[in-house]
Amino acid sequence: MLNEDRNKQWTHGGLPRQSVNILRLISELEGSYQLTKYMAFDEDNAILDEMKKRYYKLYFQTSKQEKHDTNN
Repeated sequence: MLNEDRNKQWTHGGLPRQSVNILRLISELEGSYQLTKYMAFDEDNAILDEMKKRYYKLYFQTSKQEKHDTNN
């Protein structure tokens, strides 16, 4: 049963939307953003920039909520 629980995180929707996981996603987006910038993929770079903005906003909201939940 424990092995099934571990594998669940790698299915669609299986990874919790916690601040630490959102930071992992942001890190991947930042890396892609830099590569598209250096390779002059300007359209893709702009799309990634918009995505980063959304996920940074979600990260700060989630982090704030997690801190609030921990203190109460």
